[in-house]
Amino acid sequence: MNSFAMIFGHCVWIPPSPKAALVALSLFFGIGINTEPDIAAGEAVLASQYVSAGKTQIEAQKEVAALNACFGTYEVPPENRNHPKDADLTRLQNTQTSNSK
Repeated sequence: MNSFAMIFGHCVWIPPSPKAALVALSLFFGIGINTEPDIAAGEAVLASQYVSAGKTQIEAQKEVAALNACFGTYEVPPENRNHPKDADLTRLQNTQTSNSK
């Protein structure tokens, strides 16, 4: 079987199909995801791809839940955050670290 793996957070994920891979990337990066129904629709597509690959609906839902847990393990580096307060805090922490050396 030809397949590839994707890394999300601290997890390696093998998508059940190329379509599932694209949907997972969209969910992870928030591409075209604006509301909770967008997330639910993406998760439904992922689950349907698992079912198409031979899993039961319950197994597919567990796989989607595991992928969501992987998404949650990703830690955005402070310098890549878009929030000014976070950036200010990072600068302050870096300054404090530099001063303590």
